[in-house]
Amino acid sequence: MKRIVATALWLYSFWYLGSMISFVVGVPDLLGPALGVTAGVMVGVDPRHLIWSRSARTAHPNSVPATA
Repeated sequence: MKRIVATALWLYSFWYLGSMISFVVGVPDLLGPALGVTAGVMVGVDPRHLIWSRSARTAHPNSVPATA
């Protein structure tokens, strides 16, 4: 759930940032959606696992540790 909300927020914020930049600089309005979708995909997918780390696998609570 956190990943979905974070993806939506990053998409919206970078879309807005791109729209502001395109208005100030005078470039086409496609900059906003391009930045927004790119940021949303990078946060949602996180290919290098910098934002969403994998959780460590834990042992089953009823398992007994092996003894030598």
